[in-house]
Amino acid sequence: MATKKAAAGEGFETLGFSPDVFKDGYEKFANSLNSFADFHKGSLEAMMASASTVAKGFEGAATAQAGFVKEQYEETVALAKATASSKSVQEAIELQTEFAKTAFERNLGLVTKLADHWNGVAREASEPLTKRYGEFVEMVQTYRA
Repeated sequence: MATKKAAAGEGFETLGFSPDVFKDGYEKFANSLNSFADFHKGSLEAMMASASTVAKGFEGAATAQAGFVKEQYEETVALAKATASSKSVQEAIELQTEFAKTAFERNLGLVTKLADHWNGVAREASEPLTKRYGEFVEMVQTYRA
């Protein structure tokens, strides 16, 4: 079997592939990689901003709960002293009943406060990620075009 040896570059040129086409394709590829790297850098920054917001949210919730526990402890000690110094059993029961009612209302208030706090944290933490997702969709649309 005899094979014909092609001249240098002859096969590629018949396919429409030239050094200029290769150069243009390589530049597009390199630019795409740079765009991809920049996009992921921005995504990492958005994730870090979101994580920072969540961490601050935990700090705020812990502060609120610690303050609540401290107040409840102080009120419980005051109730114990008042109950111990009450003049009758009826007075002691009334003090404890009022304390239980107030404690329930405060607990419910704390739950409401924490729910509002976490809703705000979730909304704030999702903003950078939502923005990033929108940018991703736009980027995909430009590659589809």
